[in-house]
Amino acid sequence: MNKQLLFLVILLISFKSNAQDYRKHWKDGNLVWSDFQAKPTKKHTSYLAYVLLYQSDKKIIDNVTYEGVFTDAYIDKSLSFVHNNLKDKHHLKYNQVIFNLLEIYKRKLQKRIISLENIHSISSVLSDTKNQLQRKILDFQEEGNYGIDKDITAKWLSQTNLDLLKIDVFELPDFKKSNWTYGLNGGVDFAFYNDKYKEIFNNTAALTFGFEFSYKKLFMGLNMSITNSKLNEDIVHNSFLNSKGNRSTISNLNITLGYPIYETNKFRILPFAGYGILSLGEVNKEKNKDEITNGSSFIGLNFDFKNRKRVNFTPSIFNIREEGNSYIRAKIFMSKSNFNPNLKGYSINIGIAYGIEGRLLSLK
Repeated sequence: MNKQLLFLVILLISFKSNAQDYRKHWKDGNLVWSDFQAKPTKKHTSYLAYVLLYQSDKKIIDNVTYEGVFTDAYIDKSLSFVHNNLKDKHHLKYNQVIFNLLEIYKRKLQKRIISLENIHSISSVLSDTKNQLQRKILDFQEEGNYGIDKDITAKWLSQTNLDLLKIDVFELPDFKKSNWTYGLNGGVDFAFYNDKYKEIFNNTAALTFGFEFSYKKLFMGLNMSITNSKLNEDIVHNSFLNSKGNRSTISNLNITLGYPIYETNKFRILPFAGYGILSLGEVNKEKNKDEITNGSSFIGLNFDFKNRKRVNFTPSIFNIREEGNSYIRAKIFMSKSNFNPNLKGYSINIGIAYGIEGRLLSLK
């Protein structure tokens, strides 16, 4: 059974390899006679079959993933031909000029796509670029009398080679970045209680989630956590009573401000401080559950380990371009609150979370 599976895998790889074998890209090198595999027709003695297109794809450059629409161009070897009587160095150069022009207009198309304000314009830009390419090839053919004038072919070959040196294969997008970032995260916090809270609550694990925004380097967070603990002592505050042995919910909603003291493409240390509301409530089946709330202060450190940066350089839904990344966050912080002399204390918290953040891009 394993041998059959291995055979199928090899067969699929072979089919994929053969399916790509008819294509030749400019980066694969200059044309050679083995690239012309079709039989000449009665009306034509030479024909270079080429394809110019675009497709959604990804490129990884300097550890940044660029997502968008990328251009592609190649010749179809199975459809290209030159009559045997014309297979000399000159006619190879003649077809190489056309191959060079194809690559030049592929790169020009890429630049035009990057600068588009509306993704729905891409098809018309492709059509326009193809028309320009066909016209340029026709200019070359008519000027050189379809390959008869060798000096003209040599001139065009030299010029197209120079043009290819001037135009980058893929020019990194240059966009203006918004000063605002946005993101969200979720994870788990482990709380170790102290002072009076240590006598009342057991150490807990809380589910957390939050939204985060930044303006330049000032970070603002809206965070929430929720957990519960079996009570080792009564909770008494004003008319509220939750007896020993019952369970109590412990939830927190807070706003924090932070500023990174160290940041690279892969790592960030972000001290923060904030204020929120601590809520203690009953855990029972009744709909009307009693709850008490009090202010709670926070101070701590986030350690963010960033994953590979992602840039979407082509306008998507609503013509939005953005860059962003995900991160794994380790954090340690202290929270403190005081309901009354018998119900006060603080907790030391450590946590881990996963988050994503993004920033809008606009054309310069």
